[in-house]
Amino acid sequence: MHFTLLPILTSGFLLFAASGARASGFASTCNNIALSGTTLSAECGNGHGESFQASINTDDCIANYGGSLTCAPNGGYSASCNTCFIEPGTTDMLCDCRNGSGGTPASLIDLSRSRTRLC
Repeated sequence: MHFTLLPILTSGFLLFAASGARASGFASTCNNIALSGTTLSAECGNGHGESFQASINTDDCIANYGGSLTCAPNGGYSASCNTCFIEPGTTDMLCDCRNGSGGTPASLIDLSRSRTRLC
């Protein structure tokens, strides 16, 4: 089964947080985490032995503020960041983001440390 709707993914992440996965975030129940453009996808468990493919548009919840990535509703980071990727084996998203002073420093956000859901 393939889901691409934000509410489904969010409820999945909330389900996993409620089941005791808070310390490790969604990565404790999801694997094959990948970023393609602004779409973050993962294969996640539902807590009942079944798995599903989940995805979210990270532009909807991540912003670039002065060269730093942060969680924010309708963030739109992709307008000022490029070369984004997930560090292999982690939930760290790294991008080169414009800082408003002419520079594009590397910026990192740990997607598993953002409260009980992705953002």
